[in-house]
Amino acid sequence: MNADRYILDLVHHNPGEPRFQSAFLDPAHLADYGFNGQVFKHLNCAATFDRLGLDLFPAGSAEREWLDRVTPDFEREIAAAKARGLSVFYHVDLFVLPKRLVERFREEICDPQTGRILLERQKTLDLHRVLFDELCARFPRVDGFIIRVGETYLYDAPFHTGNGPIPPLDPDWTPTYGYDEALGQAPPEPRWTSAQADAYVTLLRFLREELCVKHGKILMFRTWDIYPDKLHARLDHYLEVTDRVDPHPNLLFSIKHTALDFWRRVKVNPCLTRGRHPQVVEVQCQREYEGKGAYPNYVMDGVLNGFEENARQVGLNDLLAHPLIRGVFGWSRGGGWYGPYIGHELWPDLNAFVLAQAARDPAQAEATVFGRYVRERLGLGDDDASRFRELCLLSARAVLKGRTCEAFDRTLGESVLPTALWMRDDRLGGERQLAPVFDYLDARGLWDEALREKEEAVGLWQQVDALAREIRWPAGDRGAFARVSAEYGLRLFTAVLHGWRAMAAARRGDAPAARQALADYDCAWAVYCALSASPLCPSLYCGVYFNLPGQPEEPGLDATLQRIRKECAT
Repeated sequence: MNADRYILDLVHHNPGEPRFQSAFLDPAHLADYGFNGQVFKHLNCAATFDRLGLDLFPAGSAEREWLDRVTPDFEREIAAAKARGLSVFYHVDLFVLPKRLVERFREEICDPQTGRILLERQKTLDLHRVLFDELCARFPRVDGFIIRVGETYLYDAPFHTGNGPIPPLDPDWTPTYGYDEALGQAPPEPRWTSAQADAYVTLLRFLREELCVKHGKILMFRTWDIYPDKLHARLDHYLEVTDRVDPHPNLLFSIKHTALDFWRRVKVNPCLTRGRHPQVVEVQCQREYEGKGAYPNYVMDGVLNGFEENARQVGLNDLLAHPLIRGVFGWSRGGGWYGPYIGHELWPDLNAFVLAQAARDPAQAEATVFGRYVRERLGLGDDDASRFRELCLLSARAVLKGRTCEAFDRTLGESVLPTALWMRDDRLGGERQLAPVFDYLDARGLWDEALREKEEAVGLWQQVDALAREIRWPAGDRGAFARVSAEYGLRLFTAVLHGWRAMAAARRGDAPAARQALADYDCAWAVYCALSASPLCPSLYCGVYFNLPGQPEEPGLDATLQRIRKECAT
């Protein structure tokens, strides 16, 4: 592997769900596209801790049956990647330990009130020292670990338990996403302390010593978060932590290219190219907040060259030449939860190819790499290649206009969650999620502008749909899927337009307009749902909002429109 340039790929399967069927699980496909490393998950759960003399997975137990089932999978995926010359990394959430182990050492590692595994307990670090010793001895061909501490998901580890090592400031704190602060209606909330900085430093020094120094493994520490005021995207906090950790050739920081999550109307992460340590840049190819490939969404023009809506258009092409930037960590598939589920990978495949090729040779223009994909992978002639290029560029603008609300988001300084994340995964939110947006539009008389943007989105989707139908696709199912997915985008965002019109009319007290918008929405939604009859159609959005598995269902667009129906009927 070229140590100067990491080009890594991860297929992030939905937690707790069946694994995706994806070409990107095939190391040959990754190598062909230009990736030189493959990232997997959950290797830490294969550790037995036998060195401690404890039988945590006793013969005949459910734990042992589970361990014996998953361990060969780790061995097979490592061997397959290595056979194709790829480096191998495992993504690990800390702290995650076997339930039997935590129960055995509860008094030594856990807070007696909350039950949290505590970083400051020596026994906690001792157990993780045993963990990394075992993993490095049992799986010596693993090149390194990508470690995250922001979230801890146990859906695929039924016999493990855990929590993040960095203590929250207030366990009962409910995020406001900073809207009151951004709009000047409240002072900033303190969500960072020197104690948190110290905890990060303690953890990083421990991981550096155990993985980089002791075992010679590569450590990529993710500064993961979705808020702009912590380690991830506050440069002062990032430097406060990382400047206190000695550099090592094997220590890198993995940082999202955006200052929040993978959203539009968000600035480029200011921590990139700064500090004492090399970095890799995280990029999502199947954008979890933008349809997951159910409809066209070509984002690599914006990722590489800068997105059109940003005040300062900075892209990876501006960053990759910097000596601190050592490559990219791409997610070809996955991110988020639930659907839409796709049966064809055209759109993430395009994004992943362009990302990998651009990372291999940053001197290439994005359009050049794109053109090579169209010729070599799609087999389109010159005229159809031009149509496909136009379709892809229009798709990025259509997604932006359909999902977000510029009239509201332009007040947020590209540093606060855009449009209240009202639309995510395969879920459509309603008045409950959009309350701060709608209150702002009401107060400033901006509803007409907001609705014109949704109308513009539909117009753009009409152009995308027309182009998909005009292109003369070679034999195979790519063309059929491109047409279905373009129509999917058109039908979905037509329904979104009428849903927003109904909500706007209800806010204005215009019952006749609300009734008309509801009728238009019902028609548009029926047309959208009818598309599911196509065997290539991805799964559909639904009108409830996001909830984690096992949590109560959160009311969304359906509940809002039902309330408006009742009001209009009286």
